[in-house]
Amino acid sequence: MSDTTTRERMISTAMTLFRREGYQATSWRRLVEQAGTPWGSAYHHFPGGKEQLAVAAIGLGTAVVAKTVRRAFQRNETVEDAVAWWYRKAGEALAADDYRGGCPLATITLEMAHASPAITKACQDAFAAWHTLLVELLSDVKDVKDPEDIATAIMNNLEGALLVSRVHRSSDALDRAARHVALVLRAA
Repeated sequence: MSDTTTRERMISTAMTLFRREGYQATSWRRLVEQAGTPWGSAYHHFPGGKEQLAVAAIGLGTAVVAKTVRRAFQRNETVEDAVAWWYRKAGEALAADDYRGGCPLATITLEMAHASPAITKACQDAFAAWHTLLVELLSDVKDVKDPEDIATAIMNNLEGALLVSRVHRSSDALDRAARHVALVLRAA
C-alpha cells in the first residue's frame, strides 16, 4: 500500500464521514478503520491531527463539486438545464447515501465554523471557489445579466434544498429548487 493511496483513502473517508456524521462524532479510530489504513498512518500523514485531515477533506469536497458543476455546464446547453442536471445528480447521490450526506461542506461548516479557524478558512475558500466557478460559467452565457447574483442564488438554493431533502428523505426539494432557479433566470 503506497503512502499516496493511504493518504487519499483517509481524505476520502474523512470527507464521507464528516459529511454524514460530523467532525466531532468522527473519531480517529473510526476514520482509520473505515479507510482500512494502518493506525500509524493517521499521524504520519496528518501530523496536525484531525483538523489537518478535515482541511484536506474539504479540499477534496471542493474539487468533487467543481467537477460536477463543470460537467453540468458542459453537458447542457442552457443554464436551466445545467442546474437541473446538477441538482438531480445531487439528489441521486443523496438518495444513494440513504439521505445521510449532502453537501461535502455543510455539516462540517455548521459544526466547526465557530471552533476552528483553519476549518472555517477552508470552508470559506471552498464556497468562494464554487461561487467563482459559477460566475465564470455564467459569464459565458449571453442572457445572464448578473452572474454574481445568479451564482449566489444557485448555491444558496442548492444548499437549502439539500438540507430539506435530507430531512424529508426525498429529492423533491431539489427538483423544486431547480425549477425556482429557472424562474429566477427568466425574471432576471
